[in-house]
Amino acid sequence: MLRESSHRNGTIDSLNIHGAVNPDSDSGVPDGGLLTAFAEAAVRQTDALPGLRERIASVLGAQQLVDAAGVVANFQRMVRIADGCGIPLDDFTKEASEDWREDLGLHEFASAANTA
Repeated sequence: MLRESSHRNGTIDSLNIHGAVNPDSDSGVPDGGLLTAFAEAAVRQTDALPGLRERIASVLGAQQLVDAAGVVANFQRMVRIADGCGIPLDDFTKEASEDWREDLGLHEFASAANTA
């Protein structure tokens, strides 16, 4: 799913993965900072959420707001299922992703406690 979302005009652009955790970092995704801020506000249920909804609808359109909300909801669903079941990372994924998980600070997320 994420791989497909990085396709534009049949090519994969170079993306900055830091944009996934930092709305101030240019991810290379058009309006990525706005979308990351929206995702954070939705997950954390902050007071910024209504304004971000309005901004996305204004800048990107109503359908893109619905799409963004659907992506946020889907990822929340998948994380809750994995956390609830205690699904660990397999050894290959754990080893292959250690450097970038450390670089992005993913070990600091509360849900990291659910991964052995």
